[in-house]
Amino acid sequence: MIMSLIRHGSLDAFAATVVAPESAGLPNLGRLRTFSDVGEAIRAVQPAMLELPASSESRGLALKSLKLTQGFEGFLQNMFNPTNNVYFLAWSWDLSGAPIVEYPGSTATDRTCLVPMKVGQVREFLGAGVALFPARQVTSGLATRIMLWESDQSTRDFGKAMSDVAKTVKVSKLSNLLSVLSLTLGATTTTVTLIKDAVVELADAIGKVLQANSDDYVDFYEGYYPVAEPWTIGDEMHRGNASEIAIARLA
Repeated sequence: MIMSLIRHGSLDAFAATVVAPESAGLPNLGRLRTFSDVGEAIRAVQPAMLELPASSESRGLALKSLKLTQGFEGFLQNMFNPTNNVYFLAWSWDLSGAPIVEYPGSTATDRTCLVPMKVGQVREFLGAGVALFPARQVTSGLATRIMLWESDQSTRDFGKAMSDVAKTVKVSKLSNLLSVLSLTLGATTTTVTLIKDAVVELADAIGKVLQANSDDYVDFYEGYYPVAEPWTIGDEMHRGNASEIAIARLA
């Protein structure tokens, strides 16, 4: 299982309130505002219906820049290769029921995605950066995951690997659960538990696709941005074992 090396926030902090707590004889539940609080308080009466609030403004994310650090060489034991072809994948979502936003997608090629880099070099992406989640109103919270890999050019079929990743996302349990939200009036505490498990399963499945392509795992960023938290426009820096990234918050 591939675990995130950089983490911002938690899915447990996503915003949710219990629907009609008075009718269940538990009016105090109306004061609860996060998945974590609701889950702890109503274990004995699960599942409970949840209302998922939306952000008052549009929110989006983009990858602004990428840097390989000295940890890259030691992490991969690749000290004698001065230039490394790296690439990243990302998938982002909220609880509105909209499909997962994926990068780079099924039609990606090595020419458009591979980034030749040396340790210590910063690669800045044009404009606002590479779009990870186009700015729009967000339900409950915004989640994003970014995986950084080094390509093994001698054995990989990059296009096929990206197509396989796209298929994995499309048929994933997480994708199915999010689509169910679009057909209902809300979620339940059971749905939340299933989503948490599905998040881990999808990351593991994508990792297996890329490891089968003989590529080398570098870093994994996991970010959660609840709608209850203020949304400040600008860049945020994150450092992992072998890389540094800048993520731009958009509106």
